[in-house]
Amino acid sequence: MRKSHQILWFVVLFSGLLTSLTAGWYIQAGQNYNYDFWYDWYDIGAHIDKFGPQNRYISGFETLDKPAYSHLFNQIVYAVHHQGVGLADIKFTTEAGQTKPLLRQPEVVHLQDVANLIEKISLLGMSAAVVALVLGRGLMRRGIQPQWKAQGLCLAGLLVIIGAVLLIAGPKEVFYQLHVWIFPDNHEWFFYYQDSLMSTLMKAPFLFGGIAAAIAATGAVLYAVLIVALLWWQRKQKPA
Repeated sequence: MRKSHQILWFVVLFSGLLTSLTAGWYIQAGQNYNYDFWYDWYDIGAHIDKFGPQNRYISGFETLDKPAYSHLFNQIVYAVHHQGVGLADIKFTTEAGQTKPLLRQPEVVHLQDVANLIEKISLLGMSAAVVALVLGRGLMRRGIQPQWKAQGLCLAGLLVIIGAVLLIAGPKEVFYQLHVWIFPDNHEWFFYYQDSLMSTLMKAPFLFGGIAAAIAATGAVLYAVLIVALLWWQRKQKPA
């Protein structure tokens, strides 16, 4: 089988992987990124109790309860998945009955940057889906089948390289470096807990590790379904 055909299949399978991960992202977003689960897993309540009173700008955040924190997080999730609309309007009411804004202006700017990034990721995911569907359908119509050993080695090699980078550099360092590359130079993206209720609410960056793992796991399941479907099609092509 021609090498060029396998290169095209690699493009299809890699595009399918990107599509699966993007779909996994949106599935997790639809579940509020399972904040309630991670709230308990990372003991975010105790974290808020510790750093809420230390906030230099806004007081009373530590007087809320878990449902209130989950609702605030959900409002952030909704806003960043809808072009950042409503970020500056997110408020909470303290135990004393005072209503206060959750986010300061630098945090609103950062989350708007996140919303813009999500728009680009969505476009990338949709583009990958189109490539996978159009190119994959074209190959299938011509009866050109993937060589799974070669494809598996290529995908495994790619994952090993990514894993090695994370292992050598460290997940936190990679996370911070990506922020340096992605976000505008004059926009804050690192916030101390004492300066940011947003960071306190999310116990950043720990919460992001759990969310990333959940997205990866969901994407892996979706990708496995895609591979099984391709194997089923390939079996159908064999003569009886």
